[in-house]
Amino acid sequence: MLRRNTNQRQIVYDSLKYLGHATTEDLIEYINENYDNISLATIYRNLVILLEDEQIKKLKLNGSEVYETTKSKHYHFVCKHCGNIIDLTQNEVNISTKYDSYLSNNKIEDMDIIYYGICENCLKNIPN
Repeated sequence: MLRRNTNQRQIVYDSLKYLGHATTEDLIEYINENYDNISLATIYRNLVILLEDEQIKKLKLNGSEVYETTKSKHYHFVCKHCGNIIDLTQNEVNISTKYDSYLSNNKIEDMDIIYYGICENCLKNIPN
């Protein structure tokens, strides 16, 4: 279904793109700080529409549901120290994304991989 792109929907999308990865609460806070007259209902309704239209994705990272704009295939690294979420490309991780393979008798069509550890910035600040 082709939908008309409203100003409010574009604000929700652009805000999420700017934030990178955001919980619903983070997104609402950002929109409320930067835009006038966008209700909670409007934000929630547009999140649902953007999900249905596959313009954004909802992921569970580090125990929280976060949204991100739809991008090319990538993986995530979550810092256990600061909570920062970093996108990793297939080349950075060196994992095959061939979906024509099978695991047991189940056909693999997609995968989400999340790495947990300590990011480069936190490693610099942690005393040996």
